[in-house]
Amino acid sequence: MKKRSKSTFKKILIGIGIGILCLLLIVGGLALAGNLYAKGKSADDIPANVELTPNEFGTVVAVGRGLYDVEGNRFDIKGINFGNLFIAEGWMTVNSIGALYNEDGSFQSVNDKGVVEAYEEIYQEEFDAILAERVAKGDFTKEQLDALLDAFFYSYCTEADFKLIRDTGLNTIRLPMYYRNFMEGPDEALTMREDAFEKLDYFLTLAQQYDLKVIIDMHGVVGGQSGFEHCGTRDMDFWENETYIQSMCELWGNIATYYVEERPDLASTILAYDLVNEPTKRTDIGTGKLQWDVMDRLYDAIRAVDTHHVISIEGVWYPASLPNPEKYGWENVLYQYHFYNWNHDKGIPNELYYTLMNTLYMFSDYDVPKFVGEFNFFADKEAWSKYLHQYDELGWGWTVWSYKIISVGWWDNSWGLVVHKMFLENPEGTPTEDYKLKLDIRTATYEEIMDAWSHEQTQYAGQEGSYKIYEDGTLYHVFKDYFGEDCKIDVGEVVK
Repeated sequence: MKKRSKSTFKKILIGIGIGILCLLLIVGGLALAGNLYAKGKSADDIPANVELTPNEFGTVVAVGRGLYDVEGNRFDIKGINFGNLFIAEGWMTVNSIGALYNEDGSFQSVNDKGVVEAYEEIYQEEFDAILAERVAKGDFTKEQLDALLDAFFYSYCTEADFKLIRDTGLNTIRLPMYYRNFMEGPDEALTMREDAFEKLDYFLTLAQQYDLKVIIDMHGVVGGQSGFEHCGTRDMDFWENETYIQSMCELWGNIATYYVEERPDLASTILAYDLVNEPTKRTDIGTGKLQWDVMDRLYDAIRAVDTHHVISIEGVWYPASLPNPEKYGWENVLYQYHFYNWNHDKGIPNELYYTLMNTLYMFSDYDVPKFVGEFNFFADKEAWSKYLHQYDELGWGWTVWSYKIISVGWWDNSWGLVVHKMFLENPEGTPTEDYKLKLDIRTATYEEIMDAWSHEQTQYAGQEGSYKIYEDGTLYHVFKDYFGEDCKIDVGEVVK
């Protein structure tokens, strides 16, 4: 009995070993195939010029795997995201709803300079509710709130920003937006705001002045598409709520109508309509049929009034998360992916991560242009150089996340080309209640908020500002190396 038992155990071990070996061979074979496939693809296979019949709005259009301007010349997206302007992300803003504390009342994270680094997440929906409550309590009037919001917008976004982006060598801005930039009222009965397009028109006009294209990205939809902070709400009810879906169809239809009927002079500046940012629930593995079906309805809402503009359709978190466009009859579309290797320093190097992406891409290489709408390689300058060129070799456009950020200590400035270093140091022994912290919008006075929000300018082109290009900035060096002589950033504006 013992002999048979050992023999059986040995067979089991051999079987497991063979299984593991087969699995490794399969994975290795797929990885090799993916890498060979990526190397076999080249931007050189995408024609540099095509014959086009220009449309009346002069928009960029998709032909095969390329994007082409009104003259039929290939347009390769090389851009950046202008995050935190129309929809806030707490970590990118000077605002807060308080620091994170331990049970004993101490701060959860403080660096060696006494800078508090960890704050409560703040969603746009909660940000709006806090400010509305303060108006209701009489802390300030509705007119004062409007003045605060205008002060922030028109200082955060000035002509100097567009000049800097153009001087960097970039040609495109992906602009994250929020449904409430355009709509008002309860989520179940939304209507268009009277000033729905005022600030977007301002942004597009400045972009046009500097020959920059803009991708209008719906970063946050009614009901929430994912439940992550960047979608504006903790909810993720959008995909299965008919009222919410219909509202977004109406909104996209209204946006498309406005720029072909009311402001056709700005139509050519709009490169694409980006239907829904990162379209998947935070509890799901990625984009699937539920999202495809809803995005098809959004696509139809735009196409009912506008066949000229490119429509960007996103799939996360891997290239195989989008369908064959022929399945839905999608035309003049740009497929978009977002790549963040959060575990690059925890056992999953970029080589492994991108090998996996290439392998998955092998199974979903449809005949449409591809675009990496968000990505970041953190402080790894070698990875920046390697993978920007890989995107170029594949013929994929790209927009880095992001343009402007604040820094309170714990992240490096690869997250922003221009950075507001807040210098919130606290000497050892400072009482907790006296610590310098980010602006707490729950308690700050009208004057304190106005002072902070009216000083959000970028220091460039002779304009003073709190957001600056730093000589040690990762993105500054990335773009300087990538664009070479085409990078025209005024070195006199770079801060040491």
